[in-house]
Amino acid sequence: MKTQKQMYGTTKVAVLNDFKQAQKLYGRHTNLYIMGILSDAQLMIEHKQYNTARQFINKAKLLISDRASEYLNERKDRHDI
Repeated sequence: MKTQKQMYGTTKVAVLNDFKQAQKLYGRHTNLYIMGILSDAQLMIEHKQYNTARQFINKAKLLISDRASEYLNERKDRHDI
C-alpha cells in the first residue's frame, strides 16, 4: 500500500480517533467495536466490494495491534512480564 487512505480508507489517526470515541460508548468491551468492523468486512465481501472489505480488515488489524501493544505496556509497567 502506498497511502493510509488506500490501506484504511482514511488516515491511521482517524481510525484511532474513531476508536477512542467508541471507547466512551463500549467501555471495557471495545472488542465488540472491532468485531463490528470485521462484520462490516464480511458484508462487503458478500456484496463483492473487496477493496472496502480489505480496508475494514486493515482497520481491525490496526486496532487489535494497538490494543495488544497497550496491554503489553501496561503489564510491563506493573512488572507482570
